Amino acid sequence: MPLALPSLRSIGCWVGLALGFCLAVPHSAQGQAPELHCLMQPLEPAVRARQATLVVEAEVLDTQGFWDARHGRLFTRHRLRVFSLLKGQVADTTALALITEGGRLGLDQQILTNTLRLVPGQQGVFFLTRAPWPGLPATAGRAYTPFGSEQGFIEYNLAERTAAEPFRTYPAIDAGFYQGIAQLTGQPQQQLLPNPALAAPASRTARRGTLAPTIAGFAPTSLPAGTDAVLTITGDGFGSSRGSGFVEFKNADDGGATRVKARDADYLTWTTTRIQVRVPTTASGGSPVSNGHPAGSGLLRITTSDQLVVESATPVTVVYALTTVESTDGKYLQRPNHVALNTTGGITFRFGPNFSASPAAAWQRALATWRCNTGMNWDTGTTNAANTIADDGQSVVAFDNGSELPAQVLGRTTSYYSGCFAPSGEVVFWVKEIDMQFDDATVWQFGPALALASLGQIDFESVAVHELGHAQQLSHLILPGAVMHYAVARGQNTRALNAISDVAGGRQVLRGRSFKNLGCGGPALLPAPLTGFNAQYTAAGGVTLAWTTRDECFLNGFVVERSLSGDTTAWMQVGTAVPRPPASQYQFVDLQPPGGLHYYRLRLQRPGGSLDNVAPAVLSTNATDVSIFPNPVAGDLLRLQYPLATETTVIFRIYNGMGQRVRAQAVIVPIGLNVLSLNIAGLGPGFYVLQWQDAQGQFQSRKFIRL
Repeated sequence: MPLALPSLRSIGCWVGLALGFCLAVPHSAQGQAPELHCLMQPLEPAVRARQATLVVEAEVLDTQGFWDARHGRLFTRHRLRVFSLLKGQVADTTALALITEGGRLGLDQQILTNTLRLVPGQQGVFFLTRAPWPGLPATAGRAYTPFGSEQGFIEYNLAERTAAEPFRTYPAIDAGFYQGIAQLTGQPQQQLLPNPALAAPASRTARRGTLAPTIAGFAPTSLPAGTDAVLTITGDGFGSSRGSGFVEFKNADDGGATRVKARDADYLTWTTTRIQVRVPTTASGGSPVSNGHPAGSGLLRITTSDQLVVESATPVTVVYALTTVESTDGKYLQRPNHVALNTTGGITFRFGPNFSASPAAAWQRALATWRCNTGMNWDTGTTNAANTIADDGQSVVAFDNGSELPAQVLGRTTSYYSGCFAPSGEVVFWVKEIDMQFDDATVWQFGPALALASLGQIDFESVAVHELGHAQQLSHLILPGAVMHYAVARGQNTRALNAISDVAGGRQVLRGRSFKNLGCGGPALLPAPLTGFNAQYTAAGGVTLAWTTRDECFLNGFVVERSLSGDTTAWMQVGTAVPRPPASQYQFVDLQPPGGLHYYRLRLQRPGGSLDNVAPAVLSTNATDVSIFPNPVAGDLLRLQYPLATETTVIFRIYNGMGQRVRAQAVIVPIGLNVLSLNIAGLGPGFYVLQWQDAQGQFQSRKFIRL
């Protein structure tokens, strides 16, 4: 690719980089230390160039997740096509192997904050060192990894011929850009393969004139991301159809230094005068597939199919952003839910042996902040045997031992996800473990005194509150004053949750999914401060509901309800109870329960009058029978009462009146009285037979009518 003459701006920036400045420092006054992006502080370009053994300009060709030898950590192997060399030597220009931490394999995923995630089609400059992790397969043993993880990659925006990385942007990919890198690596750029995408003319320029699009306004002006909330943009000149057009939002992970596109599936309407688009948290970057960045507050930008560009005059505000998880094949995008992982209906964290009393106290204060504002059911248990961060069934909070974290990363949260298919056919991604690791060499203020900027302190409790927000499955915001704001400064103390963003987002995660039984993955969380709930028949024929609590907070009372029929669409109140803090055992008896199958539920009344629901308990006077209800079946879900003494996988098959099999589905059925919902969408009206086979190979069947 022929090189253009260097721009003065590019040369000036790179000279500054060589001397250790030219940093993007949002929300910090001149002379103050720059903000950290989440828990990542700027990596000096000269240090990065010196530490890297290989620097290449390359494109990601493909990605593949894999487990390490202990099956405790997921990694991703990427193949790179190398266009040019800026340091070191490379033998393979078409399949250079690069490894990053975290990844996806089947329905298992591990996502680490402050850690590079790549997708096919991305291009840029990679600063590489040998992959240091033990237990990698032999095929990955000679692979590289970016030094500093996210800060080891300068990503290209090919449409605009610009580049960006955390803390820095580059106005042009030109001769000055490459010369600036060469000054740091001591090796001039050597072109190995042509790069047609970079050699082609820039495709996105804002063209003016009578045909230029205009934005008249948008509504609402404030809305969440990742909740399917729809933004309606009005104006003119957008084009009669979307074609190759798109809407861009500011990237919340870098404070809006770059932009992210809405996914193809997020567009609902595109006409000349109106666009309707969902606000995403798993958005697209410069590549055609998602790379996990959330949409943030800031000016909107529309690019039409004719590559005409227009930017809004006023910003949109993203008030909170819910994490979303995408399947490996890209077919499923879902908000993950939490499930109960301990015997008290919640999730237990364990401190590593290197986590002393002071950081533990600060972290527990942060945990109580979320628990007493959203009802998240977290607690802490006994000290873990090791500081290990891995998929081992233990949610561990620990410091690192040396250089386990990437350079200039002061801490990160790992969320471990597993996926399953519910009887309804919906894919469910759930959180099966959460680990946190912090840098042991950082100057922390563990409190309760406040951190001081003059001493270079980072407030540990503020950081813990933020990282627990990620654990609650919230993504970054561009919203100063919110805990989930993407950046924090030394001496900054943000320990209280923002009611309209952090609290509202956390409540949405829990109420929308985690407090519900979604059909697979595990039992629903109990809303804190509950530690247990059950319903059972008494010897006298009544129903007794019993529940327990601990450390009562965020609680005004309890409401007991019973379903009006064998479903959960209509309820009647049958009792109430008042709190008895700090912890209590409660009981309510329904002396005249109805016959047949019914549900009971407990509701927690929160300050302000809102109610959180415990997942309903099902009781039946015919609890030993398998039965379809109602029958005939009117909707797209066949509901089946199914009692089981031992958890097993049951295969359900549906046959039509002619004996032809029209549907088959395998369901993992837990112990107890279950109500399963089997998807019968697409089956026409008529007579059917539901047949099932259990793990012992025994067959049973029931007849039903589809209306």
